[in-house]
Amino acid sequence: MIVMVISDAPASERRAITQSAEKQAAYHTDEYWRFLESGSVIELDKSLEDIDKVDMICLDITMQGALEKAEMLRRDYGLAYLTLIADASISPVQYIRPSIQAESLMLKPLDNKQLDTVLGEAVQSYARRIETPEEKKVFVAEHKGGRDLIEYERILFFESREKKVFLSTEREEYGFYDTLDELEKRLDETFIRCHRSYIVNTVHISRVEISAGKVLLDDGTELPLSRSCKPAMKEYLDKRRSHGNS
Repeated sequence: MIVMVISDAPASERRAITQSAEKQAAYHTDEYWRFLESGSVIELDKSLEDIDKVDMICLDITMQGALEKAEMLRRDYGLAYLTLIADASISPVQYIRPSIQAESLMLKPLDNKQLDTVLGEAVQSYARRIETPEEKKVFVAEHKGGRDLIEYERILFFESREKKVFLSTEREEYGFYDTLDELEKRLDETFIRCHRSYIVNTVHISRVEISAGKVLLDDGTELPLSRSCKPAMKEYLDKRRSHGNS
């Protein structure tokens, strides 16, 4: 599922953006899309409360507080495709900056031709990202509904159950067909097997209780640590201490 956030103050303008985005998404991709609309920065914050992954953003920076929000969105969703909406009252110096890194721009007043052109290019560009993802940055979970691209740093752990593998982040779970044995071969050393049913992202480990057989994560999740996996976990902990990260 591809999640696109559209935040623009005028309801009619916001609706026109969404309709154009829906049309371009249907024409250029076979993926399932979810569109989230908001008319202010406050509404935008509420719409993102339960969202773990955002793929595309269309943000009207003429809204109060939107420039600051653009920086926060870029920080929180670093791989999202960001389109800004501006007008002549805002100097490009304010939004052409490294902390925002917008990929495209629309200038008010908006019209259907501009919407279709800019959003068409944006959707096609993101579709290419899906087809050829940056493997070092994102994990690709393939399923019947299409593909989900999840940044590695957001992954808490992988769990094997019900003949599938489930990837867990703080807010979402993504299921796909694979095995942990095969995943182990593809994942880098940031991930470690802690149980026959679990691979954990060491970035999110807050504490390991070797004797109790527990791995505690920074979000409060507790994973089992099996006897067969204890030697590898001890080796990881020794390396972490040697680098001053204990």
